[in-house]
Amino acid sequence: YSDQPPGCSADNQKFGHSKGVVMVDKTTAVWLLHSTPQFPFRRDQNKFWPPSGAKNAQTFICVKFPSKHLQSIRAFPFDHYIPDGFYKELKELKDVVNWNKLDPPGVLQPLIKKGDVEFYSIAKKQFGGFDPAGGDLYVGDLYVSIAKEVKSHVNVQTWHSDTEGDISYCKGPENVYNIKSVQIKDLGEWSPGNDHSKWCVDENKLWTCIADVNRAKTQFLRYGGALCIKDKNIAEIFMSFKKETESCKDAEERKKKKEAKS
Repeated sequence: YSDQPPGCSADNQKFGHSKGVVMVDKTTAVWLLHSTPQFPFRRDQNKFWPPSGAKNAQTFICVKFPSKHLQSIRAFPFDHYIPDGFYKELKELKDVVNWNKLDPPGVLQPLIKKGDVEFYSIAKKQFGGFDPAGGDLYVGDLYVSIAKEVKSHVNVQTWHSDTEGDISYCKGPENVYNIKSVQIKDLGEWSPGNDHSKWCVDENKLWTCIADVNRAKTQFLRYGGALCIKDKNIAEIFMSFKKETESCKDAEERKKKKEAKS
């Protein structure tokens, strides 16, 4: 499934800004969540990796999960193979028109636990609406929802150009800080304009979430979600990637510059 499949496009009012592959047999479901547009190609195209996939940094993560979660994030399936006699519920996933429109719970849902590592999913419960308290679109910001769920400030890496992307969220009690640059040993340093990955890590260094939407107001209007991992070691690794964040002061200054230009 993908909002940017090869050769076609998904209605962004109906489907999430999400990309992935689901592999299922009668006992196990495996979810590959990633951020690469046009990957993979359809089977009849006899291709696999798009040349554009090497341009920017990307994220990939694979985990077991209950297949019904796909309906919550409004995934757009562009290729499938489901043999006769397989689960009725899975067959319905290929027919988007007949999907049951599930209301995403908007809270962390447990998927699986492996040792001390716990995996959760979260899909935005609200989108495209206005926050009655603040009068803005932040009610559709996935990362604000995540910060509230984990009860901590979070640092977020998502793709955006110099002119796109929303400012850091500083209305509390849990703030969302944009990562301005990433640095990884032996790989160097780069900015969000060269990084198509979408992830966040909380400042308590306990939660890491691999997501599918950017921090942009246009994407606050769309469905989407994240796979969250509760593990201190993983969180510390992702936190080490952060070189610089946009502080609340920096965010206010950028907001004023945007308003002055408009």
